[in-house]
Amino acid sequence: MNFMKQLQEKLLALLLMALLSGTGAYAQEATDKQKTSDKVVIFRFLPGEEMFSLKGNEVELERLYMLVDNHRAEITAGKMPVYVDSYCASLPTAKENLNTAFARANRVKSELITQKGLKEADFITANYSRAYHNDKDLVVVTLRIPSAKATTETMPTQEKVKREEPQQKQVAVEQKTETAVEKPSEPSTVEQQPALVSEQRIRETEQPYRFAVRTNVLYDAFLLPTLGVEWRMNENVGIRLDGSLSWWGDEHDKVQKMWLLNPEVRWYLLHDKRFYVGVSGSYGEYNIYKYMLGNLLKDDTGYQGTMWNAGLTVGYQLPLSRCFSIDFNLGLGYTRSEYDSFSITDGVRVYEESNKTKKFWGPTQAGISLVWTIGNNRK
Repeated sequence: MNFMKQLQEKLLALLLMALLSGTGAYAQEATDKQKTSDKVVIFRFLPGEEMFSLKGNEVELERLYMLVDNHRAEITAGKMPVYVDSYCASLPTAKENLNTAFARANRVKSELITQKGLKEADFITANYSRAYHNDKDLVVVTLRIPSAKATTETMPTQEKVKREEPQQKQVAVEQKTETAVEKPSEPSTVEQQPALVSEQRIRETEQPYRFAVRTNVLYDAFLLPTLGVEWRMNENVGIRLDGSLSWWGDEHDKVQKMWLLNPEVRWYLLHDKRFYVGVSGSYGEYNIYKYMLGNLLKDDTGYQGTMWNAGLTVGYQLPLSRCFSIDFNLGLGYTRSEYDSFSITDGVRVYEESNKTKKFWGPTQAGISLVWTIGNNRK
């Protein structure tokens, strides 16, 4: 009886130890998972779009801000790089997906640079032309925080292994076809990473648009149809030329006959190259009597003459899609006009003043233009 009692006690003790061990392992696993999830932040994008929308990403962005604040010293010292992995698989071609993934990664990095003061050197970026666990439009930000047991001698080795891993699967991009080809990988039970295109290589293939056609809808609304073109010399400099023409009415009733040329040289600034400043000028001729849109001018007085101006411009291009954007701009400078004023009596033009001059400092132009970009669109 004593033997059976001792055996029962030992079995009960072993069962209790196993139960406690399993519970501890489960708790440890849950803790590890929680730690890992706290170090990985996922941002979602609309299919095919590059713009980083805060809607739906607010919680993850705040969590990333908190992680950066908690580990700022390690990040800025270069001991803890911020890994930015961008995925896109919602566009037709691999090149489009890679370019979009590259742009998305830049959007997320720009957020951390502008809001948290990080630098480009603090990031390690990878761009993929495939889905991430069946999600086609994601940017995954990872902070690989070393455990408390890791020593300073082992950390560089671990980091080196992680950095070298993607290089074994790097893509070869042919210059002639600019087509990304994935390198075959060995069979493995681990999910294979997609072909990786480095940020520098994508920069070589992705350039700002080379040519754009535009119309100033603000002038169009005032019955002065405008058509323009822009040649983007490089990422920073563009040359624009707009032409406006209206030819309404006749010589004895309402008249609006005008033409105007408006050249401009632009310098695109900041990280995304959408804000710009420029130097512009205009020259044109006009013949207006009883303006077509109403009483903007004196009812019984017409004006005929020439005008020119020169000044500085400032503007911003708001992207709508990969090929379309809206250009907002305003110009300030000097304007001079030489004109004759007249009235019409019984169908006969009677001149009231001749060789008059009007000059002033102030607005020289304004625009809300719809822009269609052609060639190497980055939007």
